[in-house]
Amino acid sequence: MNDSEKVFQNLKEDVSAYMELKLELLKLNTYERTGKVISLLSYGLILMFLAFFAILFIFLALGFFLGEILDVQGSGFAIVAILYVALIWVIKCNEVKIRTKILNLVIAALAANDDKQNTKDDEPSATDTAGKAAS
Repeated sequence: MNDSEKVFQNLKEDVSAYMELKLELLKLNTYERTGKVISLLSYGLILMFLAFFAILFIFLALGFFLGEILDVQGSGFAIVAILYVALIWVIKCNEVKIRTKILNLVIAALAANDDKQNTKDDEPSATDTAGKAAS
């Protein structure tokens, strides 16, 4: 009886340790995925911020340039405003595509960890390859 109690006590400790480690792994995976999503969104935000200023200065330069050509600054900036409206219209027409692309990027960042684990599981080990070659 004493031996069986020790075996069950050891089994209980092992299962408890396993569950604690599994929970810790889940937390670490969650932290990693959250970090990936935040880094992806931060990168996108920085890129959008820089692109905004680049487009702003390009359109300002274009407004002044067209104003010089037309001899009326207001007309140059009116043409630039029309270009902005056209750009907004193009973005609005492609709203579904843009949202889908962003959603796919976020999902890819979340699923990247799963893909790494799946490819590691699918790759044959050195012993498997050696065993197949010897057959």
